Amino acid sequence: MDFDKAMLAWTLPWDADWVTAVALLGRSRRLAAGNNLGEILVWDLPQKPDKPGGSVSPVRRLAGHTNVISKLLSTVDGRWLVSASYDHTIRCWYMQSPGDKEEKIVLNARAIEEADSPAGRRAGRKAPPPHEAEVRLQQAARTLGGRRSQPRSSVGHKEWVTSLAMSRDEKLLLSGDDAGQVILWDRAGGTEQRRWQVKGWAHAVALSPDNKLALVSERVPLVFDSGQHSAVRIWDIASAQPKLDLSKDFKMYIGAAAYSPDGKLLALGRGGEAEGQLFLVDPSNGKKLRELTPKHEYGITDLVFQ
Repeated sequence: MDFDKAMLAWTLPWDADWVTAVALLGRSRRLAAGNNLGEILVWDLPQKPDKPGGSVSPVRRLAGHTNVISKLLSTVDGRWLVSASYDHTIRCWYMQSPGDKEEKIVLNARAIEEADSPAGRRAGRKAPPPHEAEVRLQQAARTLGGRRSQPRSSVGHKEWVTSLAMSRDEKLLLSGDDAGQVILWDRAGGTEQRRWQVKGWAHAVALSPDNKLALVSERVPLVFDSGQHSAVRIWDIASAQPKLDLSKDFKMYIGAAAYSPDGKLLALGRGGEAEGQLFLVDPSNGKKLRELTPKHEYGITDLVFQ
């Protein structure tokens, strides 16, 4: 793909709130996006746009989350989507489900509401016509954790789920929350395999291809994200003990991490409002191999090896 010649193909209108997570479903032309309200919509993208930047309406709404969607991950075959949320849960969606009932949603409801508000009327704004779409409603096939689902159990997260990673063989999930709890899950069964505590918020996690090691980036948020209260460690999963501390070489908030498919490289991205630096690291010894350029204007939020 020649990214120098990349151009806008489609526009997906949806103004309900900030879009916080996006994922393509495997190698299909389906795309899922989640927002700040906990809503998830799914689009089927056409083979070719009718016109550059043309509008495409969603076909499905995934219902259940009640707070920010922090991460969306898909299996390679696109049959399963996994979502993490600030509502303390992780949900698994079977994307070949026929779904439930159909419903009508308005994709520009906020623009209409703002135009009809007192401030909008004083400014002479004219409300746009409703941009409506018919979508199929779908519930999650499985919910991992959450106070409502298991009120008397210690299973699952009790705080915002801020990070999520899937193993290379797609059998495991690794999640972290803003109380410093890191949990390894069996994806198919939804059961906990291992749990450990870190000092800061677990804001980025990654699993090695052999499922033996886990990178966890911790953060204690402070103004300007100086990195003085951040930590980056590689953990041995079997013993739930830190194996390698990268914090001295990365005195910054690491907001995203990913292992290469062969496990020989670890990519780390600086997060927050600082300049988005991207590093390649040798996970066997923590040695910084290379810094990639050009840098992002602001912090990196996600990474993936293809």
